[in-house]
Amino acid sequence: MLRVFLVCLLSCSVSMAEVLPEWSGWNDNNKATVDHGLWQTFLDDYLRKDDFGQTYFAYAQVSSTKQQELERYIQSLEDTDPLTLNKNEQKAYWFNLYNATTVRIILQNYPVTSIRKIGGPFGGFIPSGPWKQKVVEINGQPLSLDDIEHAIVRPKFNDYRVHFALNCAAMGCPNLAQNAYTSANIEALLSEGTRSFVNHQRGVRFQGGTLIVSKIFDWYQTDFVASEDELTTFLAQFAEPKLRAQLKGYTGNIKYEYDWSLNEVRDSQ
Repeated sequence: MLRVFLVCLLSCSVSMAEVLPEWSGWNDNNKATVDHGLWQTFLDDYLRKDDFGQTYFAYAQVSSTKQQELERYIQSLEDTDPLTLNKNEQKAYWFNLYNATTVRIILQNYPVTSIRKIGGPFGGFIPSGPWKQKVVEINGQPLSLDDIEHAIVRPKFNDYRVHFALNCAAMGCPNLAQNAYTSANIEALLSEGTRSFVNHQRGVRFQGGTLIVSKIFDWYQTDFVASEDELTTFLAQFAEPKLRAQLKGYTGNIKYEYDWSLNEVRDSQ
């Protein structure tokens, strides 16, 4: 029974929920922007990209002074009412808040080999990740990472590309973007994030004639397609020519994989 609970806790698909009523809406008449400069500086200092296009974070190099700057940035977002922002500005707000808070959680628990080893039910007796812990307070309401992703971002914006923007600090996750999201760059970054993940081996690849894709396309299948039968066609529209041809002609089974090890800069990077 415990094993079944663990498997479901860590890998069961997450269906789309209704957005929490208090978090619905935006104000498209508001042209104000949120300053994400501190987060951009943080990314510039500690995020790295390898020759294959994957990003890694230099957690071990973050100084206490820089951690304090990260705290100030997250505090500035907590002091902002996102509901007053226009749609794209608010979307960028939630993406940056989620990603910055995830990095903060890793730093608070570093060294750690996987985000799944942090937190979990029964006081962490069953480590399963920090996603249900209340980690920020927005408009007086404590929120968890799960609240942000599943009760606000996914149902509110109804955009499958959010899965390529929210970073869970795992090697199997889509990139932590090198640029802070803003209303001006969000469309370009979302499109870039989608294409880069689909064309990277951790997103989609063929191995021994079998199609292997990220478990993201299994956990959140209905965010992308109505059924698995449509997945190859969906992926093909973002794939480079060689991969696109393989996807369009594929009729076999699909295998799903995910690497939960920490997206940490190694000595060789």
